[in-house]
Amino acid sequence: MVCQGLAFLPLITVIVPIVAFITAYVFAVLRKDVNPYFPYISDTGTRIPESCVFGQLLNISSAIAICTIYVRYKLVQSMVQLGDASIMSYNKHTIVWGSLAVLGLSLVANFQETSVEVVHVIGATFVLGFGVVYEFLQTSISYKMYPVCNGLRICRIRLVISIISLIGFIMSLVFAAISRYQGHPKDRLHWKPSDGGYTTHIISSVSEWITAIAFLFFFTTYVKDFSKMKLDVVARVRVQHLDEPVYDDLSEDSRLIT
Repeated sequence: MVCQGLAFLPLITVIVPIVAFITAYVFAVLRKDVNPYFPYISDTGTRIPESCVFGQLLNISSAIAICTIYVRYKLVQSMVQLGDASIMSYNKHTIVWGSLAVLGLSLVANFQETSVEVVHVIGATFVLGFGVVYEFLQTSISYKMYPVCNGLRICRIRLVISIISLIGFIMSLVFAAISRYQGHPKDRLHWKPSDGGYTTHIISSVSEWITAIAFLFFFTTYVKDFSKMKLDVVARVRVQHLDEPVYDDLSEDSRLIT
């Protein structure tokens, strides 16, 4: 099936990070850099060479994700216009929280947990925590746009995904803290059943995987919407000569975020 409109954008947003996760996991397991049983996502991309592939693909994912977030913003804006102030306000907030989540993804890509753990943990918290906030904001917007702009089914789907993400995120944090309190091995990339906190560690890592996959799956709910739109970029030269001064005459409808 040929993607219509901009439907390819959310699909790529989902596919590229999944490829990153799978590739890093396969490399890490084959090289015995991690145990194969539910390592944290970041564990699979912390050592060379898998860290190189992991980081590069996640950087690409960050660029694509911010484009998807922006296109969704413009879609909502174009359909609602100024008819509902609350939707417009929520829509602007999605840009902020979505951008913070993408920033977190970039930090995870470039700061490995075994090298700069503090920054890496901040990045992981950003991408998963702020990602959950973004999901709930978009879900709220969907409900506010019903029944004028979208159906109830997509609202419910987005709500379910958001709730799964929230539960997974909370469980990941809570059980990660418990596993550390119970004790962990010197090499945190190679957990064994005999290690203290092993069970809670597995629960935490599984929850992290669920949260990440749910967050990515949320973008697939945009495919149908994006297939019915297009986004044009218009270049306007504001001077006759490139050495001339430019005067601020931007009209309201030419702004990126209004």
